[in-house]
Amino acid sequence: MKIVFANKFYYLRGGAERYMFDLQKLLESKGHEVVPFAMRDWRDRPSRWWRYFVSPVTTHKVTFSPGALRTAGRALYSFEAGHKFSALCDKFKPDLVHVHNIYRQISPSILPAAKKRDLPVVMTIHDYNLIAPNYTLFHDGKICEITKPHNYWAAVRHRCVKDSRTASWLTAAELALHRRLGLYEKNVDAYIAPSRFVKAIFNEYGVGDDRIRVVPHFIDAADWEPRYAGGYALYVGRLSPEKGVDILIRAAAAARNVPLRIVGTGPEEAALKKLAGSLGAANVEFRGFKENEELRAEYAGARFVVIPSVWYEVFGLTALEAYAAGKPVVASEIGGLAELIQPGKTGVPVSAGDVAGLAEVINGLWKDPVACERLGRAGRAWVEKDFSPETHYERIMKVYREVS
Repeated sequence: MKIVFANKFYYLRGGAERYMFDLQKLLESKGHEVVPFAMRDWRDRPSRWWRYFVSPVTTHKVTFSPGALRTAGRALYSFEAGHKFSALCDKFKPDLVHVHNIYRQISPSILPAAKKRDLPVVMTIHDYNLIAPNYTLFHDGKICEITKPHNYWAAVRHRCVKDSRTASWLTAAELALHRRLGLYEKNVDAYIAPSRFVKAIFNEYGVGDDRIRVVPHFIDAADWEPRYAGGYALYVGRLSPEKGVDILIRAAAAARNVPLRIVGTGPEEAALKKLAGSLGAANVEFRGFKENEELRAEYAGARFVVIPSVWYEVFGLTALEAYAAGKPVVASEIGGLAELIQPGKTGVPVSAGDVAGLAEVINGLWKDPVACERLGRAGRAWVEKDFSPETHYERIMKVYREVS
């Protein structure tokens, strides 16, 4: 099968790109041909299709400049993307288009171009951008669904996007226009949700209807050497408000006998270090950003992994990595993350934001290394069976066949 992967970035920027590249590798190992369509960037992976990529725009800050106007126009509807995508399809002649994240930098202008050529379109849901201007549904330190179900303009008053009325207005206008034109509804044949929670919330917002298929992400456990012991609790992830790392630090301060390593970086790093210092949490160690073998070494040395998120996690790849490494998972019972814990078998769920409850669980697991090994072994067996590349490939191909 010949497949186009459409995503705004073609370099490893975040979880969406990581999944996309893993899936591309998996499909190519099975004999399929996958070509990218993205925005040009000096960090892009090499591709002979790069000349079809769209010109770059910047969206990370709000400005009033010609470049900003160009960015706003691109988000609403990009004729450039439509033309270049059409040219790529005419040259490559794909059998199917798999869309990941295309909003802002590419826009859904490519979708009618695909349908004009009778190409089936599948879209993986990586966040909540299709249902709300605030793609995390998290604002001012808490879950925010003020725009539910299609009250996009409420985001302007609430400054839901980048705490800016301008950015919120532009995003609300984008969603309103795309919904009015039916760009996603008319042109996407099937949506892939990584969790049952995501399917349920999209249906609550009136998006996706019966076209949503639940296909969890995957991990190749064969690449991980499990180790069923360790000398610290571990957090791996972005240091941002929705991840609840402040909750974890407060819990660690109450469980001072448990060493905690925090791996990652982000906008809250300085504030979190200050919080740990003010609480006298000498057991908390910030390890910075790690990847590849260094990251696996951090997992290998842990006794268990903690995921204290306070937003509606779409999935939770960190949990799969922990299980592959042979570690039990302590995680907030929220969003898609709740589906990645088998209570008492692979880990322990906790209420999101509950400092005392989290401290109690951390203390309890730390004092019971035998239980940690039992939970870690069960987690490893679970990812080998239900989250393996082979299982994921079968599920993805089932969706492809349904729409073809």
